[in-house]
Amino acid sequence: MTEADVDVMLQKGRLAAQPLEIRVLAGQTRGRDALIDVSWRGRSCRFVAKLRRDAKPLTLKVAIEQLRGTANSTRAARPMIVAPYFSREKLDQLLEAGISAIDFSGNAVINVPGKFLFYKTGNPNKYPENTPIRSAYRGDGSLVARVLLLEGEFQAVGAIREAIRSRGGALTLSMISKVLQRLEADLAIERPSRNAVRVLQPERLLAGLLAAYQPPRTQATWMGKVSLPVDSLLARLQEITGDGDVVRTGEASAGDYASWAGEPVIACYCRTKPPELLARLGVESKETLAFANLRLLQTDNQLVYFDARPKLAASPIQAFLEMASGDKRQKEVAERIRSAIRSTTGPAR
Repeated sequence: MTEADVDVMLQKGRLAAQPLEIRVLAGQTRGRDALIDVSWRGRSCRFVAKLRRDAKPLTLKVAIEQLRGTANSTRAARPMIVAPYFSREKLDQLLEAGISAIDFSGNAVINVPGKFLFYKTGNPNKYPENTPIRSAYRGDGSLVARVLLLEGEFQAVGAIREAIRSRGGALTLSMISKVLQRLEADLAIERPSRNAVRVLQPERLLAGLLAAYQPPRTQATWMGKVSLPVDSLLARLQEITGDGDVVRTGEASAGDYASWAGEPVIACYCRTKPPELLARLGVESKETLAFANLRLLQTDNQLVYFDARPKLAASPIQAFLEMASGDKRQKEVAERIRSAIRSTTGPAR
């Protein structure tokens, strides 16, 4: 939906919030605002309404800043925002800012000091947005949020793609741009210029990644005993996997970022089939649960291999996500990893 679509809906009389009486006196033309008269219980007030295609956080922030100086104006027309849908939280935000609002789903807040206060919410969204990307925090697109947490700031969108590539990931410029739009709307980042990107709220990025986190799908698993001590086994795995196709799981890497005594097993994600990897190890191995010291999980999910660290450690972000999705003790470790991430990233200066 565009703002032009909103204008057409306005002219067709689709703006309604019973029992308010709403009359459109002038439509938006060449960027001009709509003039709307609202009546209730024998009292009426005229509003200059800005038409918005959505009520995303950034959209409202900008609109409120534009209207802030007119909220207490003594002019004949008071400020208003019209959009397809306002949640209760958005209506409360506008009410606090002294700005009235009506949506095309039947919700409204009309605040005219000295005349009336009207508040109606609870009607469902009749115009849910069908965005081309389901979430900026899920799937391959989440690489953008991850690299922003690691870097904090970029001067060009192309630099984001290169930073992702240098850490073992791959994402197109078009996908990066779509994700940036979503992150900007979520107020997690800001765009000081057309190309520059700066993290505003790293905690929002972490929370979004955690809320959307799903364990990687695996094609095969292997659990068993390899005739090498743990330290030698890890060193041998490093020797045969210089191409980055093996990385420890986030849980198995947690001890690299916080105090954590996990299982005495090296758990790894691998791109190749476990039997092929074991053959490359060149030592005796047996699939068994008794005294196992190696677990292999085959997956082609690039997220788990992204930003791998020395000794096949997973990224601290991957370690945080896996531990924060675990039991109480793992969640406590995740909080310490979160602190480690925040101490090295955070908002760009």
